[in-house]
Amino acid sequence: MSRDVVVVLHYRGLADTERCVESLVKGSPDAQVLVVDNGSEDGALDHLVRRWPALATLQNGENLGFAGGMNTGLRWALERSYSSITILNNDTVVPPGTVSMLSARAQRGIAVSPEVRYADGTDQVWFGGGVVDRATCLARHLTPAEQAAPDEDGLRATETLAGCCVTAAPHVWRQVGLFDERYFLNFEDSDWSLRAAGAGVPLAVDTTLHIYHRVSASFTGAYTYLGLYYYVRNGLLFGRDRCGGSWRNSLRFLRRHVLPGLRRTEQPAGRRMVVAATAVRDYGCGRFGRAPRWLEERAADWSAPRSRGTKASRSGAGRR
Repeated sequence: MSRDVVVVLHYRGLADTERCVESLVKGSPDAQVLVVDNGSEDGALDHLVRRWPALATLQNGENLGFAGGMNTGLRWALERSYSSITILNNDTVVPPGTVSMLSARAQRGIAVSPEVRYADGTDQVWFGGGVVDRATCLARHLTPAEQAAPDEDGLRATETLAGCCVTAAPHVWRQVGLFDERYFLNFEDSDWSLRAAGAGVPLAVDTTLHIYHRVSASFTGAYTYLGLYYYVRNGLLFGRDRCGGSWRNSLRFLRRHVLPGLRRTEQPAGRRMVVAATAVRDYGCGRFGRAPRWLEERAADWSAPRSRGTKASRSGAGRR
């Protein structure tokens, strides 16, 4: 059996998934790649297996979001004797040797991410570390100016990791637990990070390694609206559960990070206000997991190309 396994979550983005898997098969041939189809059932798994017969695949019967979809793959991996388990966005490209080097880091008992760079040719860093703003309980990426110098091994300590790519040994995944499926999408990685730190697991970014990420590839169509829903609802949930957020923290989060953005897009402000208000209501009512179906349908209708008179897909994305 391969020493390492990489879990890639697929949702109706075959071109992205194929590029990602190709980079893994060519650059990390000793790693087992597992592709989990998050309810899209678009024939992608059959296509991928025809091209790479050694690929492992799983089919979810419905869209379980990033948290639930990745948990399917993590459970499968934890039932087998791998040295490390990596979760990976399907819209990434992984340079040769990265997986084995991340695995070597993970054997120290840490949870580690490579430096994540934009896949637009600029080579700029998208993720080099994360922090939680205690005033608003917002988990965010560190700016370049905020990123501390790495240690002599090239590791930079971080408060949070991005779910785009996280590697840990199986015992660490078991110790911390799986992703909290109440989040569905957004903030589940920050929640996992704080739980890991609370369990005594160090978090680090390996600055000697990098992968390339086509940022926000899944936040298109209906998810230009639904992304706001998950950001608002889950941001409030994260603040309450993971950093002792009071109602004052919640109000500051909404005032500083939600309200200013309602009018700063090409989307009608009234629609975004409906989405944000629904998110606040659902948080208050304890309604978590997948967004309400009526909101998915409304978001799909709002984002449909009117000139063609067509309707967008009414399903949610399963990646970030």
